[in-house]
Amino acid sequence: MKSISIYTITRNQNIECLQKLERQLSGRTYFLKIREWELDSMKALVRQLEMRLPDVYALRFFYSFQIPRLGKEFDLLQIKDDQIVNVELKSGIVSDEAVRKQLLQNRYYLSVQGKTIQSYTYISSQNRLVRLSNHDHIVEADWEQLCTVLQRQSKDYEGDIEDLFQAEMYLISPLTEPLKFLRKEYFLTSQQRDIKRQILKRIRTEHTGYYSFSGLPGTGKTLLLYDIAMKLSQKHKVCMIHCGEAGKKWEILHERLRRIDFWPDNQIKNPINLEDYSAILVDEAHLLSAEKLELLLECVKEQPVIFSSDVEDMISSKEIDRRGTHRIEHLPEIQIFRLTNRIRANAEVSSFIQNMMHLPTGKSQKGYPHIEVVYANDSIEAEKLIKNYKSQGYQYRKEPYDANDNTTGQEHAEYLAVVLNDQYYYDEEGYLRSNKQGRKEMSDVRKLFHYLNQVKESLALVILENEEVYGRLLNLLQGK
Repeated sequence: MKSISIYTITRNQNIECLQKLERQLSGRTYFLKIREWELDSMKALVRQLEMRLPDVYALRFFYSFQIPRLGKEFDLLQIKDDQIVNVELKSGIVSDEAVRKQLLQNRYYLSVQGKTIQSYTYISSQNRLVRLSNHDHIVEADWEQLCTVLQRQSKDYEGDIEDLFQAEMYLISPLTEPLKFLRKEYFLTSQQRDIKRQILKRIRTEHTGYYSFSGLPGTGKTLLLYDIAMKLSQKHKVCMIHCGEAGKKWEILHERLRRIDFWPDNQIKNPINLEDYSAILVDEAHLLSAEKLELLLECVKEQPVIFSSDVEDMISSKEIDRRGTHRIEHLPEIQIFRLTNRIRANAEVSSFIQNMMHLPTGKSQKGYPHIEVVYANDSIEAEKLIKNYKSQGYQYRKEPYDANDNTTGQEHAEYLAVVLNDQYYYDEEGYLRSNKQGRKEMSDVRKLFHYLNQVKESLALVILENEEVYGRLLNLLQGK
């Protein structure tokens, strides 16, 4: 999406013509839904600028930009080499606190560019211009000052704005980036906020209940769960159970968050006392065995229990013990949510991994430009191919999905190279299987799935002495 002249699009236009013009100028692939009040507010803004700025027609803004997969939208952004000017448009009366909250949030998302940020809001019904001060207060703004800021002698960014703002820049893990989490250097997506609101609302009224949210790796489940834990622990102590090896990753959080007790799942033994906690939260619940789940449920009194888990539908049931997951889904009056906005990886890579785990019955999407599948006749050839990928910046670990390695997708890599040997095969239903079985709760295929989901940008698969799997994956790449 390109920047446009707001002077151009606020001439005598009806909505239909405006949508066509905006799409033409911005290069969007779709028609933007423009509301009458928004157009009126922008016209009023331009009129005010015209009274003070003779060449307002030369000003270029990115109009109604939304960060992909995050749902975070900006009305007007002027992006130069050394600064970003954000102008939000309002038609009706809005409180200073609401304006402040929005501009602070906007500034957080814009700050990743490392530029000076100027934040304004124009309320057209009041002809009122306000700005966010250096001390984070809302103050009355001067039109002349805004004009000076907009005319700054610095080159406008002329590329696609999507290239500047990648959703994965904003996804943090409380476990791997605890200091950012503790400083609250993050914001939840609109979907995450909605799930949080619904869960907390019911807990406030009923003080009990079962809750579950799931999604593919990279949808921000752990962040959402920890954010909810922070909210619930403001008044009462809560227990966070992590079903996977977090190890030392807990240390900083454990030291700083005294009202949250962190338990590994191996601490779930008979008897366990949970009476001191106002809520129980379970991360990576898909890794919790059926036996430990039953023990946990027996020890819960009336406290609310919140489960967070990865979606693993594309893995064969023969590779996974689904009893625990099935039990959670059928708890009495449980509220179930599904996170769909995958942040940490592009949609193409995510789609390929899912289809690789369970081959589609019909035609799949054609074209996976960020996926490479190559063949090695022996380990020497595989080593040479991996060496080539490493020279291109790909990350590689030998047998990362070994049964003793409990990788669950908390880490991530821009580029990832993986070797698949002859232990892997496809069964009659098109599921990827392994003839080597690891621990019951974490098979090799399951580990592979979670490891592959660490990739953010490009994936390279080196198939070692396995023509059957190689052929299937080549067909997948061709959309067959």
